[in-house]
Amino acid sequence: MAAVYSGISFKLKSKTTSWEDKLKLAHFAWISHQCFLPNKEQVLLDWARQTLVAFYNKKLELQEDIVERLWVYVDNILHSRKLQNLLKNGKTVNLQISLVKVINERLAEFSLVGSQKNVCAILSCCQGILSTPALAVIYTAKPELIVALLSHLCWSVCRQPEGVMTVQLFEVIHLALDHYLKLQQQQANPRRVFADMTGHLLQPCLVLRHLLFGGTWTQAGQGQLRQVLSRDIRSKIDTVLRSGVFRHDLLSSYKEELLEQHQDNVKMGVLKSLLTPMETVIKRLVEPDYIKSDLHASVVANSVSLLYRLFLDSYLKEENQFLCFQALPRLFGCLQISHLQEGQMEALTLSDWTTELLAVEQLLNSVATTNIYNVAADRIRHEETQFHFYRHVAELLINHSQAPVPAWFRCLKILMSLNHLILEPDLDDLLSSAWIDAEVTEFRAKKAQEVLINTVFQTYAKLRQVPRLFEEVLGVICCPAAEALRQPLLTSGPSMALCACLLELPLCQILDTWSLVLDKFQSLVIPCLQSDTDMALKALSLSSLLHCIMVNMPSLDNSMPLPIIRQTQCIMERMLKELVRPLLGLLVDLWSSESELWQQKVSDSALLLSYTWTQVDTTFSLHCSQYHSLAGPLAGAALDVLTLPLLLPGVETQLWKEVEKCIVQSRSLSRYCLEQLYLQKVKRTLMRTSSQSKEALQTLRDDTARILDSSRDCLSQKTVVAWDRQVSTMNESTYPVAHWHLIVSNLTVLIPYLCLDDVKYLATVLLRTLPANKAQESLVHGEPYITLETVSTALLHSPLFPEMPSLHSAFLMCITAECSSILCSGAHSDLSLISQRFPWLFEKDYHTFVAHWETKLAKVGLEGVEPRGEVAQNFLSMIKNGFPIKLDEEQLKVLLELLQVISTLHLDSLKPSYHVHFFFLLVSMAVSTLEHCSCPLALQYLVTCYRLLSGLQRGRNARSVFRVMYVSDIFEVVLTSLLQASTEFQVREDDPDWLQLLQVLGMFLEQLMQMLIQVKQSLVLNFGKITAFLSRCSKEASSKELKIQSLQCRQLLLVALNKLCQSLGPYVKERRQLLQASALPELLQQAMMQMGAMLHLCLVPGTTGRRLPSVFLSAVPTLLEVDLSQHVREGQPQISQVVDTDRTVLSHMALYQDVYIQLLEELPALSGNTQSFQAALQFLTLFLLAPELHSKESSVFTSIFHSVQKVLTGPGISARDIEPHLEALFAQMFEAGTTEQFGIILQSILQGLDITQAWKSDQQVVLCAIRLLSLLLKCPLNGEKASLLWRMCPQIVTALMLQHREACQEQPVALVVIEPVLDVLAVLLRKGEETISNPHHVSLAFNILLTVPLDHLKALEFSSVFQKMHNVLFSILQCHSKVMLKAISSFLNSFNILLFSVMHEGRQKDKGSMDDLPVVLECARLVERMYSHIATRAEEFTAFSPFMVAQYVTEAQKVTLYPTVKNLLQEGIYLILDLCIERDIQFLRASLQPGARDVFKELHSDYLKYHKAKHEGEKRYTA
Repeated sequence: MAAVYSGISFKLKSKTTSWEDKLKLAHFAWISHQCFLPNKEQVLLDWARQTLVAFYNKKLELQEDIVERLWVYVDNILHSRKLQNLLKNGKTVNLQISLVKVINERLAEFSLVGSQKNVCAILSCCQGILSTPALAVIYTAKPELIVALLSHLCWSVCRQPEGVMTVQLFEVIHLALDHYLKLQQQQANPRRVFADMTGHLLQPCLVLRHLLFGGTWTQAGQGQLRQVLSRDIRSKIDTVLRSGVFRHDLLSSYKEELLEQHQDNVKMGVLKSLLTPMETVIKRLVEPDYIKSDLHASVVANSVSLLYRLFLDSYLKEENQFLCFQALPRLFGCLQISHLQEGQMEALTLSDWTTELLAVEQLLNSVATTNIYNVAADRIRHEETQFHFYRHVAELLINHSQAPVPAWFRCLKILMSLNHLILEPDLDDLLSSAWIDAEVTEFRAKKAQEVLINTVFQTYAKLRQVPRLFEEVLGVICCPAAEALRQPLLTSGPSMALCACLLELPLCQILDTWSLVLDKFQSLVIPCLQSDTDMALKALSLSSLLHCIMVNMPSLDNSMPLPIIRQTQCIMERMLKELVRPLLGLLVDLWSSESELWQQKVSDSALLLSYTWTQVDTTFSLHCSQYHSLAGPLAGAALDVLTLPLLLPGVETQLWKEVEKCIVQSRSLSRYCLEQLYLQKVKRTLMRTSSQSKEALQTLRDDTARILDSSRDCLSQKTVVAWDRQVSTMNESTYPVAHWHLIVSNLTVLIPYLCLDDVKYLATVLLRTLPANKAQESLVHGEPYITLETVSTALLHSPLFPEMPSLHSAFLMCITAECSSILCSGAHSDLSLISQRFPWLFEKDYHTFVAHWETKLAKVGLEGVEPRGEVAQNFLSMIKNGFPIKLDEEQLKVLLELLQVISTLHLDSLKPSYHVHFFFLLVSMAVSTLEHCSCPLALQYLVTCYRLLSGLQRGRNARSVFRVMYVSDIFEVVLTSLLQASTEFQVREDDPDWLQLLQVLGMFLEQLMQMLIQVKQSLVLNFGKITAFLSRCSKEASSKELKIQSLQCRQLLLVALNKLCQSLGPYVKERRQLLQASALPELLQQAMMQMGAMLHLCLVPGTTGRRLPSVFLSAVPTLLEVDLSQHVREGQPQISQVVDTDRTVLSHMALYQDVYIQLLEELPALSGNTQSFQAALQFLTLFLLAPELHSKESSVFTSIFHSVQKVLTGPGISARDIEPHLEALFAQMFEAGTTEQFGIILQSILQGLDITQAWKSDQQVVLCAIRLLSLLLKCPLNGEKASLLWRMCPQIVTALMLQHREACQEQPVALVVIEPVLDVLAVLLRKGEETISNPHHVSLAFNILLTVPLDHLKALEFSSVFQKMHNVLFSILQCHSKVMLKAISSFLNSFNILLFSVMHEGRQKDKGSMDDLPVVLECARLVERMYSHIATRAEEFTAFSPFMVAQYVTEAQKVTLYPTVKNLLQEGIYLILDLCIERDIQFLRASLQPGARDVFKELHSDYLKYHKAKHEGEKRYTA
């Protein structure tokens, strides 16, 4: 055969063989094992290479498809496993440089002209070469080849950013960067590396990085680039640039260039001609032609900050700080804005400004974070070179204001942080362009502006130069300007910044600032106010500034120096006499009937200052007894008309009346401030009144009425406008919010003096302004903004709301009236008839409805002759004849919204009349006919009604309802209505909404009957009527001719019968002897028979194969339990011992047995539904207690166990959810079962824990065994069963250890097995404290703990595993101390795993949030607790205490912990240091490594200073 293929080499070189045949032969020769050629791989690769080289050198003509197939052939060889195996086995296959040059040439062509010919195949070949180290040598042996390749690849991407780039191209770039990085590190000639970088790679790398950073190719599409690959390429470009352009051996050249150190005697060596590296880099960076003009500026801007950061990373040391600065002006000069002259703002677009300013921000941030700028060093050593540069940048920024760009504010903020003197010469321009005259609307720009303003205030507060700052602020405010175009001076951001600043200042500086504003106001503004709108607006700005200063300054108190108090009093008097009163006089004197804008602003200023003065004066008077107010003392005797407080001292009532006339039409700041003045007057009156006189009370009523009446019309319509709570931003649109906020905030003061009509008005406004739905409620503007909805919602949820009974009652009446009006609007018959039968729907007046119900309740209470059935008969007759109130979908939605509001109120403490009224209103709503309503909406409505009825009946006056209507009548009304309504519901029997209605209904009915039993109100009568009613309904349900036979009706009846038996059964059982002559036991028997019949109806023939309904499952256990309780013998406590099988046969035995059989099959499926699963387990537990139900053919114990086993083996089972329900069943099983049956369970557990199960990957079987063991350990065991368990304990512990080991070896780690193993091990160790005798079996637990994986876990997983490990370790320490002493090294190693993991997780990370910190803190507390337990066993651990300290400090030196984590761990290690004697301390100081020794020194110092000193101090007072 070899002879057959020996001519392949000749045929490949033959000119007569067609190229098609040559390619087929070459392919066959490569893949065939029967073709023998000497050095076949090299021969075939050389043939393909020579052919391609000849073609591209134009020595050979080939068709395009042949060329492409040749490239594919080369690619197949390079990527073949065969070639990889040959190279791995040491065989040499050489690539020639000619092939690499051809690849580079083709990529160069692709990068220049975009030629797509064979590009994919060529890239694949290149990838094959670079990904194989033995082949990549061809590139790395000649650096110019890899440089050229990398350059061509980068340019290929950069010059066609809009083209579809394959991921393959980026992967090749990634590989090429990897190889070039290694080459850079090996290159000894820095000059050559620098030349390669700046000559060939700098420009394409910077452009590529810019495009990658902008996400050009990460959008969805054919050429989508993975985020990880993009990030890796950017990172490698950064590394290439740093190690190529900013090498450490180029430092001297940069110093030579940037510091201008020309020394003739310096030997430059190989760097003698590389004198200006920075100039070279900058020259290449700013060249105009290497990229499109629209990209050039942004590439330069982004590259400047990158290059400076890399420069700092390479060269920043303490001695190089000035060098690092010198690079900054050079790079800054590359930006366009550095060349702008004043007034050239239009030269750049907003987009250009954004890019350039972001670059400037990053440059300045680099300076700020690396501490390059030292003010003193710059002034002393460098003649303020840095300062002058930053001044130049500041001037540039301020002269070219760019308020729409957030970065502009951030740049100024950084400059202010560097040195306030940089911006101080232009402070007035800064305040003007960045605050007072700035037009900022975009959210991010506003935030940046707020941060800048806050920085300015904080800086000058620290310098104690706030008066100097305010001189500039006032100068800008008062300078000529178009005031109408200015934004409000103190919005929420600047206002909060000023507040924070004032809190840090001494009071004398605040008083100086206050006085300064007064001077400016008085000298520059007041003389020019008349008819000057601009001046009036300036007056308002100054007034808001004064308001902010005065309201937010620290208050005077008795500890203040007397001169400060006197100075404050003088300023207050001066302000009142020279500013406030003149403004009020000017307002009244110059007011005209048609008010102009300047007059409105003057009135705003005058009233704002009046209110501010009054509030501050009151505050000072309250807190400082040495402050003497012009308004007189707050405390005093009873007031008469002559001594009642005025709105403002020295301003007579007549003048205020004229002022009020002037602002009668105002709906903004003036009106708000007048309301505040009246509120202050109310507060002053209350504080000055010891015993309220008639005059004082009348004044209080008048003033509160004025506050309320001043703007009633503004709250007549809802508004969604938000207000930031600042007086300077108030206008007509935000005034309603401010007015409502003022009223609600002071309701506790106002409400006692409001008349009933006013209280009703407030309740109406509250109801109208509440959010209409959840979506509207979630539409929050965020702090500090408020709306009408947020204010009203806050009041509704306030704990103070129920404490204002008049408003609470009025609000309830409003809701009642609203609900009643909707119900009446749905009436479809004579309203007079409805009014006669349901009068509570038509009582609009508070007094009328209270009187109606109080009269009705009083009649029942006194005479006892009131026919309670009257209301019930009205309801029943209406329901049976078609309830006259019919609600459509829109009415239902409105009622649902109102019911949601009602659900937030406290209905458990209503007065009897209110309680009864609300009860019958809710019943009326629940029984109304629902027409043309969607089923989910109708069900939601009914659920809400009955849930509210249940909540109402939990109230303290719930019994008052039974004085008007019997429980049996309520029962009948509710059930009759629902039975009729349910026939219209098109729902499945397992529909969640329907099941929720059944659950809520059951709760309500059970509550009614339980209360009936509590009050013992005609028990036989009520239960007899209920039983009779249900009997009638049950007969109808079994009749096929009637509508009530629907499945929904049967389920409703089943719920009712279930709750009847649940309520009546225990009562009859407890009082069996007392009730022998009573009819109640007989009624219970009737109810049981009806319930059994109904269960048979629900379990109709043909339902086999279907799951049992949840309603059915809830009812069957009740029936069985009641049935069993009827056959109890006296003196025997347990049902299992009391069933008299000889005398009595349980009713419905066949039903119980059928349910039992079906439940055994369905139990695994039911585990997903908690309610059904719990009911099924309850039935099985009861079934186990009734031996007469058990079949003789099979063991009930075994059947139930196998069924539970299936549940625990099922996938996706949450043990935490189902185990609590299984505990009762297992406890009863173990009590009733024999020792042999218990042994079967133990054997099943051991089989499940057998290691072969893990090898079979049968994880569910293993988990089932662990869960069974956990359940078994939670059950009370004694006698032979307990003895059997502990005899098998060694096998169990060994099996757990082997399962744990297997789980730890899986990838990823099988936490689903590890966690339950740790849980059950901890319980086993605690329970076996006295019974596990062999120490070896306890020590096996250490083998488990030492292999638990705590690294690479998510936060919650880490916390869970950690706590379980801690529990096991703690169980050993507490319950098996003797074993712990013998294996103390294993104990400490296990504990150190916990300690080190907390240190690792609690370290301060470079990136990432602190969301996981609470989890780590919880684990750190457990470590501290374990330290404390160890410390209590001083005798056992004293010898090991220095080693524990050494372990701690050795690990602590490796990480920087969060302070909170560190504090907890230190508190623990301090307790171990208490065990160390002086010799141990000396040993640690001598033996620890230098780094750890420093940590120990600091730790011991803190221990002596904080812990030991405190401990010794406590000893001093210990008896």
